[in-house]
Amino acid sequence: MKKNFVFITTDHQRKDTIHMIQNNMEVTPNLNILARESIEFENAYTSCPLCVPARTSLATGIFPTKLNVVINDLKKSPLETIKYKTLHEYLQDAGYKVSHFGMQHITLEPKLEDRVNFYKYITDDDYEKICKKNNMPLFGVEEDRVEVDEKHGAIYEKKKYTGSRVSVFEKDRKLYRDEFYKDKLFEYLENENFEEPVAIFLNLWSPHPPLNVLKEYIDKFKNPKLPGNINKICKNEPQNRRKGIAAQLAQEHSIEHWKRVWEAYLGMTSYADEIIGDFIQKLKDKGIYENTVIVFTADHGDHLGQHKMYQKMEMYDQAIKIPLLMKIPNVNHKKVETNVSHLDVLPTLLDYLQIENNKESFDGESLFKYIQNNNFPKERFVYSQYSGNQVAIGDIRRAIVGNKIKYVWDGDTQEELFDLAIDPLEMNNLASNKDYLEVKEKLKEKLKRFLQNENDWINI
Repeated sequence: MKKNFVFITTDHQRKDTIHMIQNNMEVTPNLNILARESIEFENAYTSCPLCVPARTSLATGIFPTKLNVVINDLKKSPLETIKYKTLHEYLQDAGYKVSHFGMQHITLEPKLEDRVNFYKYITDDDYEKICKKNNMPLFGVEEDRVEVDEKHGAIYEKKKYTGSRVSVFEKDRKLYRDEFYKDKLFEYLENENFEEPVAIFLNLWSPHPPLNVLKEYIDKFKNPKLPGNINKICKNEPQNRRKGIAAQLAQEHSIEHWKRVWEAYLGMTSYADEIIGDFIQKLKDKGIYENTVIVFTADHGDHLGQHKMYQKMEMYDQAIKIPLLMKIPNVNHKKVETNVSHLDVLPTLLDYLQIENNKESFDGESLFKYIQNNNFPKERFVYSQYSGNQVAIGDIRRAIVGNKIKYVWDGDTQEELFDLAIDPLEMNNLASNKDYLEVKEKLKEKLKRFLQNENDWINI
């Protein structure tokens, strides 16, 4: 009997929110329960700290530069993507009834909705109609915007991005974006008989900025405990880091401001967790939970004031380390310390579901053999890239993470090296430290070879 399949994502959710305690409360109690029934990857990394490249890469198992999907452009569908299948397509070809609820930030040619005959398909386009009908902005109000100087090629141009302003959602709760997606999902579940295998994708918006929070959650985590590097810049930080968008968005905010940001962010994360818990309960009520594969992850994290930065778009763990849970029927819970990547998710799932595929075509590796044997390698290398945000190629970051060591290179030939074993907050850049020269050069060379294989135009 085929397993049912559920794939859940949130947006901007950091790895450390899982099992986090604030004010003697679990921030994600439902995900914590799911984690205890799952393969729990402690060191999972996104291939890009930006929504569209991350999600397109996750769906295809292909690194963003090979896809030519490196910026947040939903209108451009690169021809390079034609030859790559998505998880959605593999599931449909294997006989699954595929449905989607939530935002759909995947750029492909042809588009995902033209590749897959979705049984139910609810996206931002549907929510935008609700917004227009109720005179609501889809992406926040002008007060949420912060003007930055964004690098476009060799020049800097003015552009506005969502900042860290906190506000309360004043309209009817049913008009809240994720509430709309949840209601549509639950309507579907009520009428689904599950006589054939189903695949359900739920992509929640929370805790993505703007930090416009339902009033029931705005003060749930008052006066949170913050990490020690809020508003602090790492030692030997490359000069161009303060020119990046994430640094400009942080501005000159006080610790009290960041406390309010964390309160809002944790409230939104808790709200998303409640939706996920209700979804799982629905699966149990339908009697299909035990026979369902459930995957949970996020596209990337958020700095939330750490390194004096906000949003993503840099290579610190706050931005590129993500939660990753895989609940696989008849596989016991295990915490995995080995580095894994979003690139590994698709081949792993296809392997477990016994869906035919060309394993050699993926940039990641199936982890299922390690899961089966309960024997993960001690060291694996994972990679991430950033190439600018929306308009054009801009700030360049390329990163490799090995066994508790991270190397970052950018287009201005500036480098960062962090010993994560002794410096988990990444506050001491060791790139010029002679004691780390050998390990730095080995990581740099390995990163260079990987990028060459991924059609990257950057020559480090």
